[in-house]
Amino acid sequence: MLSTSVDANRKAFDTVPHKRLIYKLSTVGFRGKLLAWLSSFLSERIMRVSVHGSYSTWFQMCSGVPQGSVLGPILFLLYVNDLPNWIKCSMRMFAGDTKIWNIIKSDSDWSALQIDINVLVQWSNKWLLHFNTDKCKVMA
Repeated sequence: MLSTSVDANRKAFDTVPHKRLIYKLSTVGFRGKLLAWLSSFLSERIMRVSVHGSYSTWFQMCSGVPQGSVLGPILFLLYVNDLPNWIKCSMRMFAGDTKIWNIIKSDSDWSALQIDINVLVQWSNKWLLHFNTDKCKVMA
C-alpha cells in the first residue's frame, strides 16, 4: 500500500492554488455569477498569525481553501475529484489523504503500481498539490 498526503508542515487544504481551483470549477460546470462569487470568496483573502498575544503582519493568501467554512472542504474535494480518473490500481481518498495500492504477485502488478505512482507525480506537478513522500509506506 502507498499512503500519501501533502507536505508535513502544510495541510492539503492550505496548498490549493486559487486560480487552478477556479479553472477546475469552470470545467465541471460552474459558470456565471456562481463562479464569480466563488472566485471572490477565494481572492484577496488576508490573514495573520497570533501566538500568545503577539501578531504577525497581515499577508495575502494565494492558495488554500478557507478552513472552518462549509465551502472549504467541498472546494478541496472538487479540486481533487479528477484524481481517481488518472489511477488504475486500487485507490481511496479521505480529506487530504490519498492511498493507492496493488497486491503484488507478479512483475506486471509491480509495474502497474509504479505507473500509478508516476501518474500521481504528474498530476501533482500539473495541479501544484504535492504529496508528502515521508508519509508513504510500503507494506510487505
